[in-house]
Amino acid sequence: MPEPERIDRRRTALIAYDVCRRALTPSDAARNAAMRPVLQAWMQMIAIARAAGVPVIYTTPVSRSDGSDVVLLPTDLSAETGVPALTNAIEGTADAGFPEDIAPRPEDYVFLKRRPSAFYGTGVAELLRMLRRDIIIIGGGATNRGVETSIREAFNLDIASIVVRECCWSNDKAAHAYSLDKAMKMYARVRRVDQVSAMLRE
Repeated sequence: MPEPERIDRRRTALIAYDVCRRALTPSDAARNAAMRPVLQAWMQMIAIARAAGVPVIYTTPVSRSDGSDVVLLPTDLSAETGVPALTNAIEGTADAGFPEDIAPRPEDYVFLKRRPSAFYGTGVAELLRMLRRDIIIIGGGATNRGVETSIREAFNLDIASIVVRECCWSNDKAAHAYSLDKAMKMYARVRRVDQVSAMLRE
């Protein structure tokens, strides 16, 4: 039998990508119910990371209320939908904060993010270097957009990535599945919460 997978918790950090209220606890009742399993997976994953002594890094997607930093580049998606390719919560609003069940603690790290990557313009890469962490556990949404963008960039930065399947979501089910089952396999390992927990054991 092959040896069980292990990751060195001393070299690892958890990135809770865009786990803001707007995404995980939306006001729409049906959407809120649909996102509840993802929130529960995050509760479990964050607890596992903290128990293992793994730093927890939060990102939240924000734009200014005046829209001056909204991405307005032309894309096929924006042409089809009539909305900007990237839409964020308004900085400083409740939607840009985090659900109480997974709220950051004083020892955690929180970064505002204005572009799809967890690394671009945030300071996350610099923090990882400072903490001497070259392995990330990551999940979030949208799977096929921001999470995939982030693990591709992590690969370019020589940072190993483990994507937590249950902690990812997307409104596009086909794109979500393709990203997890095909696209991201070139740049990361995709694992379930229980598998990641086992990988972190001494």
